[in-house]
Amino acid sequence: MHDDDQPLETTALPGHRVGHDPSASTLFTVIGDDPTKQQAVDRSIAAHHTLAARPGVSFATDKTILIVLHPGFELLDVVGPFHFLAGTGATVQFVTTATTLEPVPSGSGPTLAPALTLDQVTDAPAVILVPGGDTGILLRDTRAMANLERIGRNAEYVTSVCSGSIALAAAGLLDGRRATSHWSVRHLLGGYGAIEVDERVVEDGNRLTAAGVTAGMDLGIRLVSYLSGEELAKFAVLGAEHTPEPPFDTGTPERAGAELTDLSREFLAPLVVELTAPTV
Repeated sequence: MHDDDQPLETTALPGHRVGHDPSASTLFTVIGDDPTKQQAVDRSIAAHHTLAARPGVSFATDKTILIVLHPGFELLDVVGPFHFLAGTGATVQFVTTATTLEPVPSGSGPTLAPALTLDQVTDAPAVILVPGGDTGILLRDTRAMANLERIGRNAEYVTSVCSGSIALAAAGLLDGRRATSHWSVRHLLGGYGAIEVDERVVEDGNRLTAAGVTAGMDLGIRLVSYLSGEELAKFAVLGAEHTPEPPFDTGTPERAGAELTDLSREFLAPLVVELTAPTV
């Protein structure tokens, strides 16, 4: 018998989130000698094994995913894809453009703690993902841009969310490639040698770019299907209850109308100017 205050069993499950401590979750911990809870844990473990055995499912435990953090990054651009990618079994790491491992502030305030600097990345990752946000800060960081080009040259998948594609293009990683970005800056891609496409997620070879902010979740789902199979991607979509139904259907200029779009363009004017490719 176990003491009432001691966990009966704590089990890490296949595909469980990388870096997450299972002992902190009631999903995988039984407190005390409770057979009903233990049976529930056993059922959950069995379900995970069943999922892992489904055709085409393979956890990417031998792969590394790098998500770049630069000052002023858009928080949802990072945590949206992360939610899905962390379930692949891959090692998902936040990588800072700075030279130290100080927490990196997002554009909305909250910070994220990086595991590595870009300088410290020596092996080619399965995925490198560049978020948007205050992308001008990233473009002005010549060291970071050189690192993006170096790492992206050999990465299995080179990806971005929102205005992060402008950084990929400026680093020379989208030359002649079809790509998308946030609607307000998508037209700037051509100035950096990319081909502008008005789609939510655009794939050209191993380059995958997502449109504005929320499109990063769709990018993450697509990457899960490539790294770990479509069955796991479908399972993740169900688990996240990813069925967007915004209360206001104004997510594109066409749907928002001219007045609201013009106001938004004025609001974003400094970003557009900052991300415009310099003229020769």
